[in-house]
Amino acid sequence: MADSENKLKLGKGAAFVKSQLRRLRQENETWEADFRALPKPIMQRVTQYVGMVLTRPDGFLRAESTIEQSPTVNDLATLLAHAMKRPFVEGHHRPRRIHLRGNPKWKPLCPALKEIGIEVIIKTDLPKVEEAFNEYLAVMREARSAGKVTPAAEQTQVEMAFPAIAKWVNGYGHIEVGDQEGFGFIVRALDYGGQVFEDNRPNALAEAMVALEQGLAQWFEDNDS
Repeated sequence: MADSENKLKLGKGAAFVKSQLRRLRQENETWEADFRALPKPIMQRVTQYVGMVLTRPDGFLRAESTIEQSPTVNDLATLLAHAMKRPFVEGHHRPRRIHLRGNPKWKPLCPALKEIGIEVIIKTDLPKVEEAFNEYLAVMREARSAGKVTPAAEQTQVEMAFPAIAKWVNGYGHIEVGDQEGFGFIVRALDYGGQVFEDNRPNALAEAMVALEQGLAQWFEDNDS
């Protein structure tokens, strides 16, 4: 990211206004703050990030923000300002110290925090953020699972019939099966870097699944997976 894109904005028009934050009472508290990337569905082009500010050792969530681009120093500054000025819990105030990861993008904010009496401590681990992020993901998974279709007993046998395909879609990538304009009936397997298998000879779903099962079984054997 260019330096101009990560220049800290202070004062008018910004959430982080030092004169306002300095007037808040200061509590002998330690906070953790960070942004984490959310899992990106296959068809989603933009990676979303969730930012969180939590207290130590209790893990109270003071502020949270979701953005649709790689976070900048101003995203972190805004998140921390909201945690101080309009928190979810415990009333508005400043902490004594804040734990951050050693992300070079956060460096411009450190002097500004010091000016309002907050010590910045760089940590490799932020356990409260990690715990809250995992809970956030669990809620997302539960929401996606709501109303999902339950397969019939005979349908659950598909993983036994096609174990290599089952292994692939449960941790390696995804598959594509069907008619494609200009290609006809086709079956593909793709991992997170691109295509690893393709066959346009099958004429029906059953043939495609058998071809894919054989192709992926060979891929796992070749790659010792």
